[in-house]
Amino acid sequence: CSFCVVPYTRGEEVSRPFDDVLTEIADLADQGVLEITLLGQNVNAYHGEAADGSTWSLARLIHALAEIDGVARIRYTTSHPRDMDDDLIAAHGAVPQLMPYLQLPLQSGSDRILKAMHRAYTAQKYFALTENLRAARPNIALTTDIIVGFPDETDDDYAATRAMVERVGFENAFIFRYSKRRETPAAEM
Repeated sequence: CSFCVVPYTRGEEVSRPFDDVLTEIADLADQGVLEITLLGQNVNAYHGEAADGSTWSLARLIHALAEIDGVARIRYTTSHPRDMDDDLIAAHGAVPQLMPYLQLPLQSGSDRILKAMHRAYTAQKYFALTENLRAARPNIALTTDIIVGFPDETDDDYAATRAMVERVGFENAFIFRYSKRRETPAAEM
């Protein structure tokens, strides 16, 4: 995203090998851990390599974790709308251990601002994702992140964001005032 410094400090995304994650979670379950939270800057972009050389998606990993005795609850954070695929959406309806909660950052309800942010989705595509998630899991609680005051944001852009918030009906929203981060494209806007 044009406003985020994390990729510059973190480097390229890396997924832990599938078998390592599965072994760690099985060991935790053996110790009595009931709830697992899969954490990453963009966890739903997970593509972990298995011992046989195949690549596993986050949805496939969640299904495998749900098969481990003792794992009662599974959560993941933080996700990116760009990487919410049909399999992951379906997992929300198919895996009872996957908690009915998702933090799905909107950032803006204005297509013009989303494009300037390099978010790679439109407001309509975001809304369609929320509708698909609710179709898969009607009781899902959706929360979001929103940035207000992005460079060149107009009153109409702000109004589009407000309208999207009302349309989606989030359970919670983390709303931030835009702040310039050195060495990001947005800092030069």
